[in-house]
Amino acid sequence: MLEFDTSSQAQAVRTVLAQHGPRAALAVLNDRTDFRFTALYKLEDGEMRAVHAFDRTSEYRTWLSAVPLESSFCRFAIEHGEFMTEHASADARLARPYAGLVESYYGHVLRNADGTPSGTFIHFDLEPRSIEQDEQAFLRDLVPLFGQHLD
Repeated sequence: MLEFDTSSQAQAVRTVLAQHGPRAALAVLNDRTDFRFTALYKLEDGEMRAVHAFDRTSEYRTWLSAVPLESSFCRFAIEHGEFMTEHASADARLARPYAGLVESYYGHVLRNADGTPSGTFIHFDLEPRSIEQDEQAFLRDLVPLFGQHLD
């Protein structure tokens, strides 16, 4: 089995984030997956607002810019620290209002210095997608770096 040096990959993401900003770093992380979108959403006044987003097709939709927290997948990431669904319309855990919209989602909570939730880092797509366990572990180490980029 081929092994990759994840520490150098993590350093590359850190360098891109520091030198080119969050959108460029989101693009690097998006390239590691099959997901169309990678974004940072800020929790603000009961809504999740996109503050930085990368769309692999460069056609980012404005309807993805703000979502009420109670009807978003981000609420599950905030409640549990992390949340994933590969096929939302077939996921028994989720209500049917999600059907036909975002079909796959991986989210990780971002926290303020005091530990309160401030937003989420997410990969999502309009098609069913999955994310490997190794990639989830890789993201758990890097996601906290994005917390300072929610403003």
